[in-house]
This record gives sequence, structure tokens and C-alpha cells, in this order.
Amino acid sequence: MVLITSVSRRLRTPLFLLISLFITVLTFAQVNLTYRLLNGYTLSSEASVNKNKPTVFVLGETEAFEKVFNPAVTTKRPDALNFTKETAIGIVLPPTTKPPKLSISKVFVQDSVLTVRYIRLADTTLTQHPQSIATQPFLLIAVPKHNFLKTKLVENGKVVQILKRPEED
Repeated sequence: MVLITSVSRRLRTPLFLLISLFITVLTFAQVNLTYRLLNGYTLSSEASVNKNKPTVFVLGETEAFEKVFNPAVTTKRPDALNFTKETAIGIVLPPTTKPPKLSISKVFVQDSVLTVRYIRLADTTLTQHPQSIATQPFLLIAVPKHNFLKTKLVENGKVVQILKRPEED
């Protein structure tokens, strides 16, 4: 009995440190999310976007999604979303006459913060007839539902917006 008490006293501090280290690693763990690009949608004219900087939309319900994005008038059907399993993330850039090339580089959750990293490249192609009508470029992706408190939008390595999840009643 004395031997068990002596061993348990000696192991108490290292065991506590080992458990603390394990919890710390779990807390700071980064979970990469799979995503898929959604095609066949246009931005609604009623969507509220920032004038001079990118805007991020986190849409977890059909009604909210339909207020911001509409099906495009094309022969192809828009990609379907399952809001019981997925959340839609929309990134809308300010209007421009030279639409940039956009691509998602990484989507992950860390410390209850969803981070969407994307790359924006200026379109350097020369055209005979420059576009005179400004278009509003956007990216629309679907990610698996996940609990997160904030959404961080990172463009070319620079944080451009942090959106807090709205309070639920």
C-alpha cells in the first residue's frame, strides 16, 4: 500500500503535465475543411455588400441564401446545397471593369474561427474591347456544417474581414 502511494505521488505531476499538454494541443488544433465551389448563381441586387472592400457571407439556411444569391439564367442547373449538412460561404468583391481571377487556397477551423483563405490575381489579359460595365466578382463555396463563432476572410495573406456569428434569440 505504501508503494502504491509513493508511486502515485511521483507520477501525479508528470501525469498532470502530460494531460495539460494534450488538452493544449487539442485546443490549438487546426481542422481543414473540404469545400466545393458552387456554380450557377448570381449575386442578388438586394444583397448588402461593402462598397470598397470584400464582403463575406456565411449562410446556413435556405431563406438567407436566397436573399443574397439567385440562380443564374442559364441552361445549366445551379449546384444544389443541403443546408442540413452544409453551410454556404460567399465572398463578394467590389465592382470592377477588370474582373480578377479568384481561387480558394484553404478553408479551416481553429479555435472556433472559420478561416477562408483565397488568392486574388489581377486579370492581365489584353482584350480588343475593354469592358465598360462593372461586374461584381464573387466566389461561392459550400463547407460541411461546423460550429464556429467567427469567420475570418484572408485575401493574399492579409486579413480583410472578420465576421462574428449573429446572436441567436
